[in-house]
Amino acid sequence: MGTVGCAALVSLAAALPSTALAREGLLARAVSCQVDDGDVATLMGALAAEDAGMKSAAQAFAAPSGNLYRLARPVSALGHSADAIYVSPGRIVMVVEGQTLAAVSARLQLEAEPYGPAERRIDHTRKIVAYQLSQGVLNGKVLVGCEYGNPAAAAWLADDMAGF
Repeated sequence: MGTVGCAALVSLAAALPSTALAREGLLARAVSCQVDDGDVATLMGALAAEDAGMKSAAQAFAAPSGNLYRLARPVSALGHSADAIYVSPGRIVMVVEGQTLAAVSARLQLEAEPYGPAERRIDHTRKIVAYQLSQGVLNGKVLVGCEYGNPAAAAWLADDMAGF
């Protein structure tokens, strides 16, 4: 392969990650704790505009409350890839199959907490978390993503809970 061919391949390879980031950008950043406090209040609307799978929940859960969303294509973040996103007040996480909580926690350098998820603090309002729930389709899977301490994040399900 000549110099021109190699240059074309390098150019194409360089373009691919940015295309993937443009497609998954906001959701991947949200799961990875890279959304600024000023954008937390509008995050769910922005995610719905970015991915049709985030427009309405595929399944709603109670005790603890949360919504499961199914994506058209998987999102990749924190070293994992998933086509299911679970949103609860203050948390947006991927539903990861085939991994143990201990393995995910070790790889992400999370510290076990006795009464909450394993976590690693990013700053005063954000932390990476991993935990498990036993509700239906979530049973046996690891939920890994971000917990936002911003009060606006606690209201992410407010519209869904209006009738309760």
